[in-house]
Amino acid sequence: MAEINFNPEQHLTKLPIRRRDAETGRWHNESADYMEVKWRMVWFRSENTQNTHTVIKDKIIDIERRFAYFEVEVTDSKGNVEIGVGSETGDDFEDYIEKAYTKAYGRALAALGYGTQFAPEISDDNAVVDAPVSRPTAEATAVNSNVHHADDGITDPQRRAIYAIYTAIGLTEEQMRDIIHRRYNKDDSKKLSKQEASDLIDYLNDIRVTKETT
Repeated sequence: MAEINFNPEQHLTKLPIRRRDAETGRWHNESADYMEVKWRMVWFRSENTQNTHTVIKDKIIDIERRFAYFEVEVTDSKGNVEIGVGSETGDDFEDYIEKAYTKAYGRALAALGYGTQFAPEISDDNAVVDAPVSRPTAEATAVNSNVHHADDGITDPQRRAIYAIYTAIGLTEEQMRDIIHRRYNKDDSKKLSKQEASDLIDYLNDIRVTKETT
């Protein structure tokens, strides 16, 4: 199959973003060049016609609370591997499960170089319309998502989702400890129950939505 000559400049749109000033810590509105995930996919496939792999490393689909979280690993034809994560809620999108997967996949493609310069959502200092989610630590991604605790404590996928969301909205570990202490009178997220962890995910997503709409 002949390689498609893909021109990224022909597939850009303007995306509203909120950028944080490094000196003042305040957010202000701007716009940035953005490449939709569908065009990152076309670009990727035009240059990688064989030996590619896409694997869902982890996922959380909570139908009751309408929350979805995906961790997607993409391998290109040269063997380069990147992981993207994405989460969404039903309050933001009716098709929140598909949106969360698409977001994770798009971030993995951007990390591989397909639209990196046109993907402001992968910057720690920007808040964009499709809600940035940072990659979990190597320790977190190494955890097998199929392992569940025998008791009713926080699960490993819940811990990864909490990490992804709070880093995405710019909270520090100290701020998270304060939130956990105030809401649940506990000093570590590892001590949360499964129900408390679900409540914390909802709470953090409320903060994210508020940041995006103010």
